[in-house]
Amino acid sequence: MTACDQARELQRIIDQQLISTMFQPIVDCQKGTVLGYEVLSRGPSDSPLHGAPALFQAGEQCKQVISLEQACLLEAGQSCIRHGVSHLVFVNVSPGLLLPKAFAEDRLQSLLATNGLKPENVVIELSERYPADNPEALKARLTALKKRGFRIAIDDLGTGYSGLKLWSEIQPDFVKIDRHFIRDVDRDLVKKEFVRSVINLCERLGCRLIAEGVETVAELTLLRSMGIHLIQGFLLGRPNPFPTAELSALDNPDPIGGGQATSDAGYLGRYIVPLAPTASLGEAWQVLQSSPSIFALPVVDNDRPLGLLHKWRVMEVFSSTYGRALNETKPVSSLTAYDALVVEHDESLEAVSQSLLEDDLHYLKQHFIVTRNGHYIGLGSTRSLLRMMTRSRVEQARHANPLTQLPGNVLIQQEAVHRLQQNNPFTCIYFDIDHFKPFNDLLGYSKGDEVILSLARQLCTVFNGDSEWVGHIGGDDFVVFSDRLEIRKRCEEVQQLFALEAATRYPEAIRQAGFITGEDRDGLPRQFPLVALSAGIVVADSRAFGSAADLAATAAVAKSKAKKAVSGIQIVSNIAALNEMSDDHKTTLLA
Repeated sequence: MTACDQARELQRIIDQQLISTMFQPIVDCQKGTVLGYEVLSRGPSDSPLHGAPALFQAGEQCKQVISLEQACLLEAGQSCIRHGVSHLVFVNVSPGLLLPKAFAEDRLQSLLATNGLKPENVVIELSERYPADNPEALKARLTALKKRGFRIAIDDLGTGYSGLKLWSEIQPDFVKIDRHFIRDVDRDLVKKEFVRSVINLCERLGCRLIAEGVETVAELTLLRSMGIHLIQGFLLGRPNPFPTAELSALDNPDPIGGGQATSDAGYLGRYIVPLAPTASLGEAWQVLQSSPSIFALPVVDNDRPLGLLHKWRVMEVFSSTYGRALNETKPVSSLTAYDALVVEHDESLEAVSQSLLEDDLHYLKQHFIVTRNGHYIGLGSTRSLLRMMTRSRVEQARHANPLTQLPGNVLIQQEAVHRLQQNNPFTCIYFDIDHFKPFNDLLGYSKGDEVILSLARQLCTVFNGDSEWVGHIGGDDFVVFSDRLEIRKRCEEVQQLFALEAATRYPEAIRQAGFITGEDRDGLPRQFPLVALSAGIVVADSRAFGSAADLAATAAVAKSKAKKAVSGIQIVSNIAALNEMSDDHKTTLLA
């Protein structure tokens, strides 16, 4: 598209008012309601300038930004009225649109308040991405808008020019953290510390914080645990031509028992600026004095941790007679504890706890260093570790199956999501007891519970590796996750153990006959074989399965086929099995 063609197309869109408005929800997770909608502008669907980046880039290149923004604001106001939007409306405005003297507050109000949209329902988002040529004039214009009832938000915080300065001067109602700092915040200690600092500023300055670009449950869970309740992102709703939100995502509990967000050492790490071994004890003491919540400083050389400088050790030396004068110029290496525990970011909380207990029988270390591939990324505390492990065990107990105490459906879902996110191949095995109903009908539910408990013990005995995980879906259905791909022989081993143990539950006459007589689903008499175990095996990875729901559906298909197979085992290595099901069958399996 040439520059001339671009200019003509842009002018056509502005003159004919061909802008369309999209709505993306901003959700209050604490209340479980929609706070408001950000209105986003698009060009015509058949135009090269349909997408927002192309549309506004053309506006800049053709020096039509103000005219384009005016057209967008007018359509936004009209769209809100057409759809009966009663929530807050967030609109993007560049500093350039507010600064011209000819563009007074009355003009902005008329564009947005068409047919009754009130200023107090409008939040003006001022992006930090664009510089303000006249900050004082911009501040005066924003102050005047606030007096008229408009609310102000600073958008894209952390990406550009004068956000913090403007923040302190105009006291915005909302601050939106740019999506760059939210993406993978559950796995990035530096981003986590940035978010935490912004939370502290918001609390002190009395404004509300909105996290943009939230796309995963792990990100949402961490942000909620940090106290951020206003969320915007694809997880809760993509931009749509009409106002809507996906609030069901709020029902997902914290990903305890498998998600990176809560079960790995990286979650506990707090980034503290490390000391070089040549730094002086006087410099270290200044840091410790200025940060009362820090009780140890990591000593790092070329990103490789050497040890910890403990606050109590420095205080001990400095408090002696002439202690500070004699020692403050010495390097921190002279007091560094080189026996500090160092753990990788993906090490489990249980493993870290075990390392702490085994490290010294007489002294429990209060801190440990967290690394990624041997490079320092943060400092963890034993107190936080114990708190998180307690919380994890409480959550696991809450979501455990009441009979077997194995992880139930909620935790199974989380484990599946976690393994798919790792992008490493693994095996999912769906176990089911065949002919279990006739067994229950003949011998009673207490005997049935004994068989289920016996199977639970057998599964935990056979699948007991570090990378293996056993869950109880419910009734006589179990699931096993394993990093091992060659799993058939071990499934056969469980089948044999189960058959031998279950046979002892029957009376001798039935064991000799090899069947029992009972009623089928139609109430007709029928001979049923003794109980047996079927195993549907799925070799899985994120390339074959886009979601845990896809994996669950395929595992259910594999189990169904296993129940018909002579061996009682069926292996599926791709998602093709889903194509064999009707939509009704898929819905039933995923319900």
